Parts: sequence; structure tokens; C-alpha cells
Amino acid sequence: MELKRFFLTSLEGTTATLTGEEFYHCVKVTRHKEGFLFVGCTGDGFDYTCRIVSIHPDRLIAEVLEREPNRTEPEGNVVLLQGLCKEFDFICQKAVELGVTEIVPFTSVRSNVDKFRRERLEKIIRDAAKQCGRAIVPFLRDPCDFGDAVRRIPDAYQKIMCYEEEVATPLASAVDDRKNLAMVIGSEGGFEAGEADLAREYGFTTVSLGKRILRAETAAVAALTLAMNALGEL
Repeated sequence: MELKRFFLTSLEGTTATLTGEEFYHCVKVTRHKEGFLFVGCTGDGFDYTCRIVSIHPDRLIAEVLEREPNRTEPEGNVVLLQGLCKEFDFICQKAVELGVTEIVPFTSVRSNVDKFRRERLEKIIRDAAKQCGRAIVPFLRDPCDFGDAVRRIPDAYQKIMCYEEEVATPLASAVDDRKNLAMVIGSEGGFEAGEADLAREYGFTTVSLGKRILRAETAAVAALTLAMNALGEL
């Protein structure tokens, strides 16, 4: 049976600790007992095979038996700049499954949603990372406006913006061999021409996702799948 995965609270030498929500999930939900094995992660790109030594009211102590590189993480950083929308929870979950390392929520001229529930989103992201076998929890930034979102991406990244008015450049042809990627996906209302121009000023290539207009959540999954495949990450 595949070992369950948990993000460790601390790791000192060969002693691992779980507290808080991860402790509760391990002991109360999946019913782990002393002597059980699990995979622990600290965000350093490695998987730690752990054996539970003792369980206390508010924490679990485990012994690290083995350390090995995690094989699910992308070679570079993959940043999703995503317009806030009704299906933002779903997009975050699928983005994590597809290998995104950072999510930047933004509002744009045509945005019609501004709700941002950090605690809920962080739980969704953490659970998705555990489910798909990742060794890190992707970073969720605070919401910002569209201009701030595109300005913060370093020039070393390949920068791609999915834009419904673009017809000449398909997404797959725009991805190059640089491992660091930043991708912009809009909210339900799409983008105004001035926003596309601003993105281009900051080095983004506007691309097409085909001849049909996609819902925001469909566009996010389709675009990330195409891009990750082009990078050799699928």
C-alpha cells in the first residue's frame, strides 16, 4: 500500500515532528499508530520515509529511516498569474497537480470577483500537493492588480499570456527551453487590449489557446497542460 504523505512541522537530524492540522490528519483521519510508516516532506525537494515513534495529545514524533529525492517537482519555477474568478479554488488545485510552484492572484479591468479566502486556498493547495506526491507546497501570494502581477516577474523567465484576441501565435510554439515559466490566465471577463499591451511591454508573449473561447478554469488547465508538456514535465 502506498504510504501517506504529510508535511513535517520540524526535522532535526533523524527526528521528525508533526503538529497542527497535519498531526490531526495523520492521527485522527488516517488513523496512523505507533510503528506506522509515512512519507514526510519539508519543502526541500526530498521525501523522508518516517516511522512513528510516539504519539502525544498535540504532536507526533517519528524517526527518519530514509531520504531520497522527490521526482515530481519541475526542474524550474512555474508561476501561474491567475485572475480571480468563481472557480479560483478549482484552478489552484489543478495548477498544483500540474506542477505550478507559485500562484499569483490578480484583479484586472474586467474582473467581477474579488473574494480571496487565504486559509481555504492554502488548505486546498496543501491537500493537492500531498495527493499528487509533491515535496513542496506551492507558494500563494497576496492578490494584486494586473500591472503589479506582470511587473514582478524577472526577465530570466519565459513569459506567456493567454489572450483571447491573439490569433497568430499558438501557445505550444511560444514555449522555449528555459525551465522558469510565468503564465497569465485571465478571469471570466478576459482582458482589455491595453492590458495585453502592458504585458507585452514587460516581456510577455501573447498566445492563443485555439479558435474557441474557453472558460477561465478550462483555459488554466489547458494552458498549463500544453506548457508543461512542452517543457517535458508531463
